[in-house]
Amino acid sequence: MPTGYPGTVPPIQSIRARERRRGNRQTLGVIGMLTEANSDKPLEVSVQNVSLHGCAFRAPVAYRPGVVYTMRIGTGPLHLTSTIRIISSRDRADGDFDIGAKFV
Repeated sequence: MPTGYPGTVPPIQSIRARERRRGNRQTLGVIGMLTEANSDKPLEVSVQNVSLHGCAFRAPVAYRPGVVYTMRIGTGPLHLTSTIRIISSRDRADGDFDIGAKFV
C-alpha cells in the first residue's frame, strides 16, 4: 500500500499570522495613568509597549472597546499624554487584563 511519502515525513512548518499593526512597537515597562473623559480620578496601569499609533497596557479591570480615555505615560517632565480609544480587552490567567488602545 503506498504511503504518499517515500522515507520520512517532512516536518510541518509553523504558520505565522500576518502582522496587522502599522508601526513598530517599542517595549516599555512604565506606569500609566488612565482617566475617563468626565472624571478626575485616574487608574494606574502598567504600559507594556507603545507605537506611533497606539499602546498596550495591563490593568486590574476590563475596558469596553470603543470607549475613549486620556492616558498619561511616564512621570515627571518627560511624559506622553494622549487621548486613546480602547480596541481590545483580554482577560489573563492572573486576573488582570491585557488592553490594546489606539491614539486618537
